[in-house]
Amino acid sequence: MKKHLFCIPLAASLLVLGTGPALAQALAAAAADSHSSHPPAAAASTAPQAELSEGEITRWDPRTLRLTLKHGEIKNLEMPPMTMVFRVADASVVGDLKPGDKVRFRAEQISGAYHVQRIEKAP
Repeated sequence: MKKHLFCIPLAASLLVLGTGPALAQALAAAAADSHSSHPPAAAASTAPQAELSEGEITRWDPRTLRLTLKHGEIKNLEMPPMTMVFRVADASVVGDLKPGDKVRFRAEQISGAYHVQRIEKAP
């Protein structure tokens, strides 16, 4: 209970200092939530991390680490089906896959570029 006594006066003092009621309420709510007896919820990002998109390799250049995929919708990137070039960190990401292979993959946008993080041959 002592934890809550500290948080409420802090929120109230922020309100008095003119930081606004919204900030004071948000701080009080955050303090109350952080001390609740409920176990933390499972990370929402766990499910999307495992989600793979489907596609076909149309080109692979291990020298430039560029992989061209004709892909279906990429839900985690909110991207419609199309053919586009992705980057890979190193050639081992692609392994022995080759143009014409049907694949399942996970792509992410990193520093404005699209990278294939994981790729596997489709069953």
